[in-house]
Amino acid sequence: MDKEKTPPLMVVAIDFGTTFSSWACSLRHEYEENPTKVHVRQWVGGDRISSKAPTTVLIRPDGKTLEAFGYEAEDRYAALVEEGGYKLWYYFQRFKMKIYNDSSLSRKTVIKDATGKPLPAMLVFSRTIQFMKEDFLKQFQRTLEGRIQDRDIQWILTVPAIWNEKAKQFMRQAAVTAGIRDEYLKISLEPEAASLFCNHCPMKKFVANGSETASISTFERGSKYLILDAGGGTADITIHEVIGNGKLKELHKASGGPWGGTKVDEAFQQFIVKLVGNRVFQRFSNETLEDLQEMLRSFEVKKREIYLNKDCQVILRIPISLIQLFEEESGNNLEECIRQHYSTSKMKLVNDKLKVDSFVMREFYKDTINSITSHVITIFDDERFADVKSIIMVGGFSECPLFQQAIQDCIPHKNSIIPLEPDLAVLKGAVIFGHNPEAVLERACRYTYGVAGAKKFIDGTHRQTFRKSCQFGELVNNVFVKIVECGQKIKFNDRQPEQILTMAQDEAEHVFSIYVSEKPSPMYITDEGCSLLGNVTISGLDRSVPLSQRKIAITLMVGGTEMEVEAREVHTGKTSKTVMDFLG
Repeated sequence: MDKEKTPPLMVVAIDFGTTFSSWACSLRHEYEENPTKVHVRQWVGGDRISSKAPTTVLIRPDGKTLEAFGYEAEDRYAALVEEGGYKLWYYFQRFKMKIYNDSSLSRKTVIKDATGKPLPAMLVFSRTIQFMKEDFLKQFQRTLEGRIQDRDIQWILTVPAIWNEKAKQFMRQAAVTAGIRDEYLKISLEPEAASLFCNHCPMKKFVANGSETASISTFERGSKYLILDAGGGTADITIHEVIGNGKLKELHKASGGPWGGTKVDEAFQQFIVKLVGNRVFQRFSNETLEDLQEMLRSFEVKKREIYLNKDCQVILRIPISLIQLFEEESGNNLEECIRQHYSTSKMKLVNDKLKVDSFVMREFYKDTINSITSHVITIFDDERFADVKSIIMVGGFSECPLFQQAIQDCIPHKNSIIPLEPDLAVLKGAVIFGHNPEAVLERACRYTYGVAGAKKFIDGTHRQTFRKSCQFGELVNNVFVKIVECGQKIKFNDRQPEQILTMAQDEAEHVFSIYVSEKPSPMYITDEGCSLLGNVTISGLDRSVPLSQRKIAITLMVGGTEMEVEAREVHTGKTSKTVMDFLG
């Protein structure tokens, strides 16, 4: 079955988030009837039912077997802590960001669990994806039995658009290790997926500026909008133009940073630590983990309800166990201590209810919101985007009214629009992408890509340290031979101009390196901002031709969600097999 030409009968998307994860699916006929008709997994956590579960895994003491995922992992680990047998188990929370911007990321990268015990990151990620895969198959086993084979399913894995090729390859390798065949897997960029979902949604499924119905013109052919995907770990930002028929074009390269909702959670936790002291909080975390988890779950709901200009008191539930530990450790009454240090209008404790002024709460969001709004303002300072009329806000953090208002206030002349389920836009959009992977017709390249080369040495222009004498004369080595430039518009499946490599040794395979830079025109591969992305191995080369005549033409394709490389032997025209390795 040719996966590139034959539409899959079913698409299953895994949204591997920093804070929450889930999977969703749809059959081909459902997509053709209504692209937004997507089945989303429902998870149970305590008395809550949600479309996503915490990205939390519990691994057995053997360091290999996944015991539980999501809410179940949280509850099982809390019980182990209470019983005192938790120290041999591995407990990982919010671990996705550990591979963000890690220049040394490899297959051997190690991450540490909640108690500092190390495991290979590849194992933790692959076990999580494997759980998602098996959970889907278990849920749909009766429905699919006899009707759909493995080859009929297109798997989609989401990643932030601001991730580099190393991180993308890491996630692909983790999925393959989890049992998803490489040829049936595609990587979907999160803001693109959300944008595709929004393009297929009816206007009644949106609100503008928090209240009014969104304008139909937002998704008309030729309209342009900034897509802001604010999730738990990152803010992914880009600009799209609507081409029509569900097709898009990227106008601004994906950008953003580690500005997600988890930063707000961290600020809240530091607030509690400051309130009760570090020693008390450590005991609370170690002895009553279940209560800590319930407090954080409660805050997760509360943090999406804060407004910018609404002066009121927010009620936060403080576990009785934390209050008792404070009094046991300090000999003081927590309610009385708060009364002595804060005016009752700012903060007061009544039983297990901490009543906090909304101004205090808004401080938790300050750094994250400032980082995002500053970045959005910088993008709109570029006159090329003056005709971009709207901001589409998606991701779980975009549910927060405080964040919505901050975006509207920082760019008051733009229309901010939010789908009714912003936290599911990426997941549902990833399913749509799986049915139509060519929906984004053109992308803006995030980096400048090139290879190391040599050129004629020019005295006064080139570095003497890179000068080399050879049979061809005086050359300069370590030159950054640019193949594609950052910001350059690349059409889907576009092939970049070939670069010719010469063979230095008589071998059946040849290895060359790909370098990247965030600058448009680096001169040398050693320039500041340049780095080695990885190596490409070309195998099966014809050795019957004299070495002096052997040349390889390489072509980079960077218009999709992942880089591809092709190699062709110039003297025969034969295409050779290439293997990219960005993980070492």
